[in-house]
Amino acid sequence: MKAIKYLSILALSLFTATSCMNEFDEPVFDQPPFGNNEIGEANTTIAELKAKYASTISASGVKEVTEDIIIEGVVVANDETGNVYKQFIINDETGAIIIGVNDVGLYAMVPIGQRVRIDCKGLHVGGYGKMAQVGGLYEGKVGRMGKSVFPKHVRLVGTPNIEQEGMQPEVIDDSYFTNENKENLAKFVRIENVEITEADGTELWAPEDLAYNNVVERHIKMGKTNLVLRMSTYADFANEALPDGKLNINGVLTRYNDYWQFVISSTKDIEQIAE
Repeated sequence: MKAIKYLSILALSLFTATSCMNEFDEPVFDQPPFGNNEIGEANTTIAELKAKYASTISASGVKEVTEDIIIEGVVVANDETGNVYKQFIINDETGAIIIGVNDVGLYAMVPIGQRVRIDCKGLHVGGYGKMAQVGGLYEGKVGRMGKSVFPKHVRLVGTPNIEQEGMQPEVIDDSYFTNENKENLAKFVRIENVEITEADGTELWAPEDLAYNNVVERHIKMGKTNLVLRMSTYADFANEALPDGKLNINGVLTRYNDYWQFVISSTKDIEQIAE
């Protein structure tokens, strides 16, 4: 009887111990796993930042930010497909700007739809072909901030949400291409009822034999404007056929000096219009 009694106690003890081992507290993530969670609230809009450095940007110059300037925006383009390289683009309600980072796979850290804050102090602002960019210093011009620098200057706000405010592109037509709008670039836009000039059902997005510095220029017929569609041979859809016919396309409107350009992040941003 004693043996049975001891065995019963032992079995109960083992059951209790096993039950306790299977009872884990749910992990609590109070802060995002990447970035600098000490960065405070935004105190400057993107438009204000670009206005402050307007003369530097328009001269394709560069300046270090020495003031406490924090901007906030939502990521509308990144390097997930390879057509955007070592940079991502954020928009707020006032404008848009390119953030240059000397790293790849940025989409894993700043996916599309992710709201971010950028602490600009210690970074550089300048113009690349008169396009505003926040990054680092490279051979006397604005370049990309270092890989190790980036986490110290970015804070993730909330979780990615492609339905949030700022993710709805502005619909534009060819009347948008005026000098006054050249200051409001890197903007997430939608162009409708357009055609890619080179598309014939077989022509590819970015074949290497047509590339210069790994870039192929295609063209979008948009009213009276022939808009440059900038493509990289590193895009994971570079060797797919260009979509022909009428299209609606979401993308980022950029410039290089006085030339308008259009960049897409993914073929998911293209809608073929049924005829």
